[in-house]
Amino acid sequence: MKSYCKQGLGFTLLELMITLAIIGILTSIAHASFKSYVLKARRIDATETLMKLAIAQEKFYNQHMHYSTDISSATGLNHQSSLSSEGFYQLSVEIKTYVDDGQDSFVLTAKAINSQAKDEDCMSFALNNLTERKAMNNQGVENNACW
Repeated sequence: MKSYCKQGLGFTLLELMITLAIIGILTSIAHASFKSYVLKARRIDATETLMKLAIAQEKFYNQHMHYSTDISSATGLNHQSSLSSEGFYQLSVEIKTYVDDGQDSFVLTAKAINSQAKDEDCMSFALNNLTERKAMNNQGVENNACW
């Protein structure tokens, strides 16, 4: 009689489980790296929006001789909302008038929100009328590598 049982064809259950475990480990490493790069790439949303708003502030100042505290209305800086262009940062503006010389200044701030709030290294960005840039981590420590 002929034997129909062939040896050595196929994989054992143990081999398949080891292969799946290795694939799972590699996938989790790749996913973590990918998420880190996405957070870093989204920082451009804050910096680009702050630069655009700084230009809008200077235009507003040239027309009205003072800076605007209103980011989103047509009578202010006319930005679409108080969120950054892609919606990953909450925007704010602070106006200061110096008593001794009457000069106005502004500080525009973008603070990470929603999924971008996981970017603990670069939680907020600031830009002032002198184009001085700052970035802060989640503990409030300055981290200018973000710009």
